[in-house]
This record gives sequence, C-alpha cells and structure tokens, in this order.
Amino acid sequence: MKKTLWIIRTDPDSYRSFGPTPEFFERFIEWVDEFREPKSLAAKWPQVELELFEGETGHEEEEQKLPIPDFAKGYIVTACSERARGIIEPLMKGQVEFLPLITPVGRYFEMNIQRLSCLDVEHSEVKRFRSGRIMEVIKYAFIWERLEGQHIFWIREVGTTPTFVSGEFKRVVEENGLTGLLFYPVPLVEEAE
Repeated sequence: MKKTLWIIRTDPDSYRSFGPTPEFFERFIEWVDEFREPKSLAAKWPQVELELFEGETGHEEEEQKLPIPDFAKGYIVTACSERARGIIEPLMKGQVEFLPLITPVGRYFEMNIQRLSCLDVEHSEVKRFRSGRIMEVIKYAFIWERLEGQHIFWIREVGTTPTFVSGEFKRVVEENGLTGLLFYPVPLVEEAE
C-alpha cells in the first residue's frame, strides 16, 4: 500500500543551531562512520556536549535572536529536544535510538535512525558510481509493504541517504507545534497503481 512520505531537513536559517565542543569535534569523523552501520550505539555513546552556534563574524546578534528549535542538527545527524522526544517516541517505538546530548539549553537527543531495505532499485531512477554502487537516487520507487508501520527511516541500499518520514510523523510534528524541521515531498517514479 502506497503512502505519503517526506524528506526532512533541519532549518538553520530560522532557528539556532548547535555545534560540537572542541573535544568532540576531533572525534566527529569517527562517529560519522559509526552512524553508517545499522546498529545500537548506546553502549559506546560518550557524554557529548554541544555548544550553541554564536553566529558568523558580524552576524552574532542576529543569530542569537533566533529561537531554539525542537529539532536541530545534532552532533552527527538530527537531534530533538526532550519535549519533542516525548511527543514523537510513542509513534516510532523501536525505529529510533535516542542518544543523549548535553546543551546549554537542556538535554537533546541524537537520533540514530533505523536503516530499512525498502528501495525498489530496479524501478528507481538512480545515478551510479563506476563500481555500480548507487551514488544518488533521483526518483524513488519503494517496496511499500516493507514500510508498513514505519514512520522514520534511512534507506539501506544507499550509503548517504536523507531522512524519510511518514505523513503521520509530519502530522504529529505540526499538530504539536514542534519546530525546526522542513518537509519536502519525496520525488517518486510514476508507479502503476
């Protein structure tokens, strides 16, 4: 059964954003690699501290007037506030591992999102590396039955993937006034109904 899917991105132009403290900046690449593998990271997750971005030189005052969002760029990918976690977690049981972050404005959580094998590669429009691996998906075709009950995911078949969410996730975020996310429709291959 086909459903409505969205790609989410954080909105750093309208909201404050975070960055790692110097101590954690040095380990960033190591953690990026960890997030590429579909596994639990809770046992080895350090006590990560993030700072609020103070703004580009000459624009600090403008940056500091921006509101603090419920969703922001985290240490590696997307982070959510404690308030946002309380609202979205019941919808996404087992689909996200919430890893704690310490920030100057309270606790946030890095979202280690599940990877699903759900891309219909044969029917998707893709660009490939010379090796044959998928470089980029231009238009998506999904194996829809694998997405039943799924509200947030990355695609396993592609190394770097945007975060996909269901229409239900979008509705919950909007109805509860959670801030910091931008929603983009997923470009789909025209599929026969």
